[in-house]
Amino acid sequence: MSESKLKKFGKKIELAIRRAFIFSLQFRSRPPINQLSEALQLPENPTILFLRQDKLGDAIISTPLLVAIHKKFPAAHCIMLLGEKNKGIADLLPIPCEIIIYRKNFFSDLSMLWKLRKRTIDVLVDLMDNPSSTSSILSAAISARYSIGIEKENASAYSIIVPLLDRAQFHITRRLLELARPFGIDPESIPLRAVLKDIPIEKIHGRVGLVISAGVLDRQLTPEVNTEIASEIITRNYASEVMIFCDPKDRATGQTIAGKANNSRITLTPISKTFSEYAAALKTCEFVITPDTSAVHVCSAYHIPVVVMTNPFPPTLHYWTPIDVSYELIHEVNVKSLDSKTVVKHFEKLLEKVKPKVLEATTV
Repeated sequence: MSESKLKKFGKKIELAIRRAFIFSLQFRSRPPINQLSEALQLPENPTILFLRQDKLGDAIISTPLLVAIHKKFPAAHCIMLLGEKNKGIADLLPIPCEIIIYRKNFFSDLSMLWKLRKRTIDVLVDLMDNPSSTSSILSAAISARYSIGIEKENASAYSIIVPLLDRAQFHITRRLLELARPFGIDPESIPLRAVLKDIPIEKIHGRVGLVISAGVLDRQLTPEVNTEIASEIITRNYASEVMIFCDPKDRATGQTIAGKANNSRITLTPISKTFSEYAAALKTCEFVITPDTSAVHVCSAYHIPVVVMTNPFPPTLHYWTPIDVSYELIHEVNVKSLDSKTVVKHFEKLLEKVKPKVLEATTV
């Protein structure tokens, strides 16, 4: 048998074992409640497990809920289950949390889930507002005393469900805050702005951050357009320097942009070893231009005015806009089609909101 066929055969066996394991756990899980007329009756020091095994931006916008629950239960033992893609948020979480990583490796995850199942988990909170088979698996495997989730296709995985607010009308952060209701917390009383641990670093006057990477390739501008944006901002004296931020995989593209700009005031930031280093570097910027949602929410948390580029998909979805900070939103079906003039124009609008006198001086 060839190596590729052997891998496929092994994968089938792994999936069969996984299904059998989940099936057995579902029968051993507690029966659903689904209706909740009053707040959960919890001890003063409950153990609360939060599931957030997806992306960095998703983890950041979950922080207002974490803070609200920790404020209500300051003696709680909070556990955050993160994934490989967003585990970097651990250093910046605003509340004390035990961190557990879901690695998408059957045998290591099986061991992790078995250990969690043996512990007394009072409440499991699924922070996903989209249906997730992974969340269903985790909920069934852990079998917490209560499991809370938003009403969606996999709602049967939870013992308590909260309403899914209109995705077109409500910001993702506000939709997630419905998960506070079972704890006796009014979602309307919770500030929407993302909350990250303070980073003791000063903002550098005149520095603009230009993020060239995005989680989705369709949201990344071409190197030529990014070069023109950086050059135009410097030429018009809108900034004293432009710092280019990128994912390590886009390092070569960042070097190309800095090289084509051929200006000592346009430089590529050093590679960040951790997400907290990346956030600290962003915090030094007076303004940020980005197609990346994790950078958007870092800007919200640290009060950095930002130009956001995004594609409206699905068209009815409420945009993941920054909260409690000045911003300009550029939404195009294909962000790649944007030209530098459009982006610079929106940057000028942002300057008008934040520093109108600076813009007046440059146009005299």
